[in-house]
Amino acid sequence: MTKKFSGVAYWKVQTSVANWPALALDVLTPVEKAGLAVLGYECLPGGDQLSVTFNKERHQLLVANGQGRGVVRESESASRFVVCLIAVRKALGDISVVTDLQENVPTLPRQSYPLYAEDWQRVLPIAQELGLATGEAFVARHAAVFNHLF
Repeated sequence: MTKKFSGVAYWKVQTSVANWPALALDVLTPVEKAGLAVLGYECLPGGDQLSVTFNKERHQLLVANGQGRGVVRESESASRFVVCLIAVRKALGDISVVTDLQENVPTLPRQSYPLYAEDWQRVLPIAQELGLATGEAFVARHAAVFNHLF
């Protein structure tokens, strides 16, 4: 009997946008500017590869001819990488992020969501920098709304 490999989440990209990985890099740049991760980008013979490194754990997205898929393996930084994938999905589309049960990972990170619960103190700053949770970056991005409300 073979055991099905499982991960924390699965992602799949299908796009007609030629520079989609470069645009994804732009979406994630605030995380690097805040010193929360190191981003990398390589043009490989097999496609364009975007990498996000938290401490020494490196996560990768390889997209070739507008398509790519991968597994977010269980690790200390897996939940933070999933938040990055969600930010890319929200900003660019063309990427799906699902759990083992084939359920979409919610667009808004919440502490109560099982994937984020144990690592919330490290997930929250990433979500704030990417504008997915209230924080300085979120308030700056939506300044006009906050000025009218408060």
